[in-house]
Amino acid sequence: MSESLLSFSEVLLFGRELSDLKLKQRSVRLAEELATEAELNNTFLKIDGVVVREDDRVLVQVGASANAHSGIYKVVKSGREFKFEKRKKVSHDSFVYIRRGRQFKNTYWQQTANSHKDQLFIEQDDRRRGRGVNNFIGDQLGGDARLARIYGFAYDGTYYEMPEPTIFLVHGHGESATGGNLPYGFKLDKAGEDTTQQTARAPMNPSVSGVAAADYQIASDIRVWNYDQADYTLRMDIAAGQIEEVLLDVYFEYDAPMVSGAKVSGAKVSGAKVSGAKVSGAKVSGAKVSGAKVSGAKARGE
Repeated sequence: MSESLLSFSEVLLFGRELSDLKLKQRSVRLAEELATEAELNNTFLKIDGVVVREDDRVLVQVGASANAHSGIYKVVKSGREFKFEKRKKVSHDSFVYIRRGRQFKNTYWQQTANSHKDQLFIEQDDRRRGRGVNNFIGDQLGGDARLARIYGFAYDGTYYEMPEPTIFLVHGHGESATGGNLPYGFKLDKAGEDTTQQTARAPMNPSVSGVAAADYQIASDIRVWNYDQADYTLRMDIAAGQIEEVLLDVYFEYDAPMVSGAKVSGAKVSGAKVSGAKVSGAKVSGAKVSGAKVSGAKARGE
């Protein structure tokens, strides 16, 4: 990726996808409405104006009522064309997001039949629950949204290590921040020259690392997600410990109430939104920070 005028606003998140905490939704590439069950046996090259690929997942609604044929199908080869195979069912009230298509691109479908055998998918024109005209957070939950534990981020040419790992909403599997963890000499061209992009120990691609030079190492299997600083997301700070520490101390100020570095006074969380609260000793790799000012770091009553 080449440098652009907007590169200064990019934020690169470094972390790993969570395997034990998933968003309850599905995402498929295409959607198709069929009038009758017999049309499931037809072969095709396109669906909703898009050329299909082998192993595509397609949401198929047959007719206008719940039945034992609607569901998510896999696209498989049938001579020079393709056909549907292996129907999968979706649980009641679950949403399915459509990524491509002329008519159904970026639409949500809800499985409304209260039956696991018979399925009925209805396109949802509007999932907004508030009175405003925007749906900034709701729109982020569609498609390939997932949760990842983020260990650090790069912004404005500097890599910052977070005081403690935090869960963020991300999209897709991200890119390997370590060049696929390839060892030296793994890729050789015809002349015997090493073409391995060994970024795991010295990330030299600014589009991946977000920095021009680095004196740190990135651990294996770390992924990186690229966002604009104005993008909307979700952040979840996880606290683990005794009930007394993570609950009673927060509301009743037993002993020294400290939660994730933010001091809470009485049963009221001052400001409700604690952003970067009291970051003490935050490690900034590759940049010397002396007397750095942290906005909102001091909580009321401290």
